[in-house]
Amino acid sequence: MEKRPKIKVEKSFLQRLFDLGGLVMLLLCLLYLYLEWSALPEEVPIHFNGQGEVNDWGGKGSLLLLPLIGAVIWIGFSFLERYPHVYNYVVKITKGNAELQYRSAVSLIHFLKNTIAILFAYLTWETILVASGERAGLIDWVLPAFLMLIFGAIVLYVIHSIRWR
Repeated sequence: MEKRPKIKVEKSFLQRLFDLGGLVMLLLCLLYLYLEWSALPEEVPIHFNGQGEVNDWGGKGSLLLLPLIGAVIWIGFSFLERYPHVYNYVVKITKGNAELQYRSAVSLIHFLKNTIAILFAYLTWETILVASGERAGLIDWVLPAFLMLIFGAIVLYVIHSIRWR
């Protein structure tokens, strides 16, 4: 790896607000899980097919995995945001383009971490509703919408990165 400049990328107010939103969503889903725990059946949905229908069941302890994975991703990406000089880039990083490339890459990581955290919080909430019999399955358009957001952000980042090399 070539010697890249180390530049600290400051977060904007909106990015800090988005961080707070992602973290609050994870904490709220944990609180909801805690409050509903005793009312949940011992066997809960652990997997859904593409139409949002339950196709696998497991112990209710498996519900802890969704917010746990969301939190691990959120914390890991928060750590990763601090070191943009170690990322892989689609263009060569120079002193002239480093700040713009770093800011763009950090913005992508920031967007992904919070979108994924919100997705895992939402999936926890929906799974609890399905387990308690309040819903038959997941809303079928939500997962494709999240995937479009995530992959759309990645595509836009790559286009932006190449355009501003």
